[in-house]
Amino acid sequence: MAKWQRIVVKVGTSTIVDQTGKVNYPVINRLAQVLTALSKEGREVLFVTSGAIGVAIDQMNLDKRPSEIPAQQALAAIGQGYLMSIYNQSFAFYKQTVGQVLLTYDVFETPGMLGHTKEAIQELFSQGVIPIVNENDVIAVDELDHQHSFGDNDRLAALVAKEIDADLIILSDVDALYTANPNIDPTAKPIHQVTTISDELRLAATGATSGLGTGGMTTKLAAAELTMQEGHQMALINGSNPDNILAVIHGKAVGTHFQGETK
Repeated sequence: MAKWQRIVVKVGTSTIVDQTGKVNYPVINRLAQVLTALSKEGREVLFVTSGAIGVAIDQMNLDKRPSEIPAQQALAAIGQGYLMSIYNQSFAFYKQTVGQVLLTYDVFETPGMLGHTKEAIQELFSQGVIPIVNENDVIAVDELDHQHSFGDNDRLAALVAKEIDADLIILSDVDALYTANPNIDPTAKPIHQVTTISDELRLAATGATSGLGTGGMTTKLAAAELTMQEGHQMALINGSNPDNILAVIHGKAVGTHFQGETK
């Protein structure tokens, strides 16, 4: 794990919202501290976050995520501002400036828009700012069939990492990729090193998902495959302890490390 100089760190809803549906402020605070430390070391850090709808569910005292798209869009509008206020406060405590970048799928299919986005991110890096990226769920209205949705931002993180030539760390509610779904199969074993995405791995990833988020292990495996194809590495780690990010950066065997052939 020699690189980790330009890093995309992605956090899912299940990490920043706990199992009771409440915002997990201690984890968010520690996450801000860790990412700030990496930035102060001179690393370029981009933070991809899910959770706008998840925190809005808590904010609006709802029991569950609604199925209707307009209701989800409304929650995204409510939750995005709330989510950024939490991040701004957490990062400001460590004197780290952040900037919001909201993207939709068509950005990656439109060269002009993509070019401007990359220029903006590069400018934020040059100023020592950590870009905080999320999908613009308010206008991405095809979520139910996922034609224009990123799968709880796993694919979004991989696409951003590809475009800015970065390595990727995905924080999830699991410790690693397993040989089967550990929630239903007690014989499932963690896989710590992956050099090829095989059909067996894809089968093992099927069905593993969390309650509030929209991404499962299949989307994480797809993100790993895209990252590996670009000659970069990805780590999948448990986000409940953000110190795992530092462990990955320092070469410790944490979670699952995906490393393909170097381009």
